[in-house]
Amino acid sequence: MLNDGREPQNGGRQDSDAGRRRPNAARPPLKVLFIGGYGRSGSTPLDRVLGQVPGFLSIGELRHVFQEGFVENRRCGCGEPFLECDFWQAVTRRAFGQLDGTELEDVVALQERVDRWWLGPLLARRLGTPRQRRDVDRYRRILRRLYAAIAAESGAAVLIDSSKDVSHGFALRGLDDALDLRVLHLVRDSRAVAWSWQRRKFNPGNDADMNRYSLLRTSAEWSTINALTRLHRPTGARYATLHYANFTADPAAAIDDILAFLGEPGRPNPIRDHTVHLGTDHTAAGNPNRFRQGEVEITPDEEWREAMPTPSRLLVSALTAPSLRRYTPAR
Repeated sequence: MLNDGREPQNGGRQDSDAGRRRPNAARPPLKVLFIGGYGRSGSTPLDRVLGQVPGFLSIGELRHVFQEGFVENRRCGCGEPFLECDFWQAVTRRAFGQLDGTELEDVVALQERVDRWWLGPLLARRLGTPRQRRDVDRYRRILRRLYAAIAAESGAAVLIDSSKDVSHGFALRGLDDALDLRVLHLVRDSRAVAWSWQRRKFNPGNDADMNRYSLLRTSAEWSTINALTRLHRPTGARYATLHYANFTADPAAAIDDILAFLGEPGRPNPIRDHTVHLGTDHTAAGNPNRFRQGEVEITPDEEWREAMPTPSRLLVSALTAPSLRRYTPAR
């Protein structure tokens, strides 16, 4: 079900173990699963399911924590405003003492300069001007403190970060002294993704509708972002791919494969007969599904096949054809 990206999905599991880690005799690096890919590909449901594995912690799209959490004070996955959430208050004290005012503005501005997809070469190969390299090093020190504080406060052995953004993934890969990072490239059919971006969705996190993108924008970004995410494998990451359709078709098997990819095959699988019990997770950002709790059934979402107008479906199919063939799972 997982694949290392060298061949189209064929239902079999392969993964790349070529990543390099610096040994740390005192304490092993914190294990983090980074879910990469394009938005509306199902990362939030997958993140939440994995967060129910004992010893795992779902932290949502942590890349957005500074702007959406500290600045905008959107709701944590527990339902509380971010700045009033006991968990994030404790994490903030442990990582930064406090983070507000001019210090917060400085961190947000630093992220704006560093964490952008077109700066991938800067993050991956330490290219750029001396100032840019200093900015990257400083931003990574901030991330190192944040992830360490989350792990220490929660006691979790594995953190699940569903940020997806290519630049964030490469920023994390520079923390190989502190993180044992695994990259899971989650891919969903481009037409399902385009249809999802066309639909109106309310986000309880900020009490507003989510952004809606055109078919042209979605098609271009879907192809580009998936191609860039795929670059993690040839650049040495521990990398595997998972098609969202395979996850929804057999979620228990998909979770077993991910646990094996993480080197955690002995952990209990939270899926029973396509159903998972979702508890309270302190996700920093993400799809509105991060607020769901209780019994949830994992089922294929094929609404686009009937509801998406034929001209729209044909347009997206044509625009994304090369990548769509690469990522189509075997039936």
